[in-house]
Amino acid sequence: MEEQTNEQSMQDDGSIKLVTALSTREDPIDAALQVADRIKQQMESAPSLLMVFATIHHSRRMGMIADTLRDRLGSEHMLGITASGVVSGSTEIEDGPGLSVIACRFPGVGIKPFWIDHLSPRDSVEERAAGLADRIGATQDMKAAFFFADPFSVPLVKLIPALSASRVQVVSDSGRVDSIGTIIGGMASAGTKANTNTLLLDGEIRNSGAMGVTLSGNIQVDTIVSQGCRPIGQPMVITKARGNLILELAGANAVDAIRGVVQGLNENDKQLLGNGLVMGRVINESKSHFGRGDFLIRNIMGGDETSGAVAVADLIHAGQTIQLHLHDDQTAREDLSLLLDGQRLYSKPAGALLISCTSRGSQFFGDHGHDANAIHHAFDKAPDGATLAKSGTEVDPNAGIPVSGFFASGEIGPVDNQIFQHGHTAVVALFRQPE
Repeated sequence: MEEQTNEQSMQDDGSIKLVTALSTREDPIDAALQVADRIKQQMESAPSLLMVFATIHHSRRMGMIADTLRDRLGSEHMLGITASGVVSGSTEIEDGPGLSVIACRFPGVGIKPFWIDHLSPRDSVEERAAGLADRIGATQDMKAAFFFADPFSVPLVKLIPALSASRVQVVSDSGRVDSIGTIIGGMASAGTKANTNTLLLDGEIRNSGAMGVTLSGNIQVDTIVSQGCRPIGQPMVITKARGNLILELAGANAVDAIRGVVQGLNENDKQLLGNGLVMGRVINESKSHFGRGDFLIRNIMGGDETSGAVAVADLIHAGQTIQLHLHDDQTAREDLSLLLDGQRLYSKPAGALLISCTSRGSQFFGDHGHDANAIHHAFDKAPDGATLAKSGTEVDPNAGIPVSGFFASGEIGPVDNQIFQHGHTAVVALFRQPE
């Protein structure tokens, strides 16, 4: 498949509009020309923002791609990142060259580009948050910040909590503290070592660091974070911990507690352990019941029979509640579908940005384009009875919403209004007119 476009049928009437285009041409300039021409056919005025996602085949020509797109489309702002694979419409390109672009027209929306170059190791989270708030434009009008980074040069353990805390906080009548706006993004995945990834922002190209844009004003950005796991056993409280080691769960050594849950699984679930056993940590301990969206999923790295300790990919402490989870393709399908069902209660989005883990491709699902296809067609109208009665499949050329994105080596998105880095996750931003 060489090209693909999708657009909303709305005209340039003051509403937000998104158009996507994909090229698989090997020559980066040919690919950029093809994408630009397809976008220009569908969008009458210059876009406010271009988001450019390119495979490693184009990484050394990102500057030329940017110049070509700017010359043809005249966009005000442009950001780009290189990845192992890209997404456009219902298509996911996992092998071979791919250039996916989403052109966004955002009337009445403020767009603030930013680079994040340095974090002082001596600063506290609060001090970092204060500095980042000004850097990214975290005001009361902020709707969403899109954050992209090179995984080999950015200290995410310190940066992500500070980004989460940088947002303006408000206290509701019930006393709940909420943060204004959200932050989503992902890590470049084209390169496997330092200085092999490429970041592009408004004409500046770097091989390290982090950058993005913040949207403020007349736009609504809703998010989906599908971690694709389901709980097993019962929630357990950590009664003893040190750093990333769980020493005791509910008063028993952690290895024995986890072994007890695993032994109680049915045979089908035991077979799924080959995909890896993961842990869900409760984000908001004040809730009386925990369900989908209440857990932050983290990998279990191993256990020590002698001490009974279990190492996890997270910093934990006594008093936190955890529950074991299984990760498999069927659960991942169901989880994303359920989250999209919730979004169907609202207006149809003008488009979507998908950031999917490199582990969620065809090797995991067994078919190509699962995440992209699910989002692309999530808001299609249900066929009527006459259509259902017909044999074969009827193709609606206007079906689907514009979708663009990439496969990331770490996804960034909210869980219970806090921002975290994830793995094995699909993070989605849905762009809408304000309700």
